[in-house]
Amino acid sequence: MVLCHVKRGDDESKQFFVEMPAATPCAELTRHLAEVHNLRLKIARLTSAAEGLAQHGPMKRPEQQGLDDETPMLEDVTDSGDLMKRQPERGPHYCQDPTERRTGNAPPPDIAAIITRTVEDALRLIGKEQVAMKQLTTRKALLDAIDSIKGAVMIAYPMGLPPYDTVRQILDEKEDLAGSAAGLEVVDPENAATWWANKELQAGKLLSDFVGKNEKTKIVCKLQKKGSGAPQREPVISREEQQAMIAHYHQKQQEAKRLQADTIVS
Repeated sequence: MVLCHVKRGDDESKQFFVEMPAATPCAELTRHLAEVHNLRLKIARLTSAAEGLAQHGPMKRPEQQGLDDETPMLEDVTDSGDLMKRQPERGPHYCQDPTERRTGNAPPPDIAAIITRTVEDALRLIGKEQVAMKQLTTRKALLDAIDSIKGAVMIAYPMGLPPYDTVRQILDEKEDLAGSAAGLEVVDPENAATWWANKELQAGKLLSDFVGKNEKTKIVCKLQKKGSGAPQREPVISREEQQAMIAHYHQKQQEAKRLQADTIVS
């Protein structure tokens, strides 16, 4: 199996490792890498929303989001023009959302802990530590993590979340990411390209046509949108190596100055 260190730009949080047979068609490889990349992004969005759900309960209606409970709504005004503000329902585990996007009606602590646990497990799959330890990222593991969060949410809210809740929209594949920064990060699997050694791994060819048939090969490849051209080349030395070289150079300079000072004194 060829070990692919996949990068999307210079952001370390968007790197991951996958293994693919050398005989894999390049189109299949690119599609797989794009799907894994998108699933990792989905988990990042889902875990953030699920954390908010565990702490502050379901989201308020869209027209109420960002407003505190004391702000009157149009529905609070009677036909005669009088203001009759209804008091919001607050559950026994109320915890106010500082962003005022969620109701504050959090689930019981033991149920919230289940959501938090599944969130932590999912975050570990997409953490930078995975790359540092060269841990593989599989599509199945990512999908299982999403299913675990979905199961935890169903335990907490068996009657379901409102359709405008971000957690439900993500789980139901009904997110509207158009024009958002998150939407720009998503890569269309049918409009993606994989680059390695300044070469695009072209559809119609096999991975082995570019990297050889050695199943123990390791490559660093870049995932791009098709037609965006060759990505920036990898630096010859890493940032850590560069910093170490600079530190060593400064140390040598200081030693040279001390020797020069000692020579003058003597």
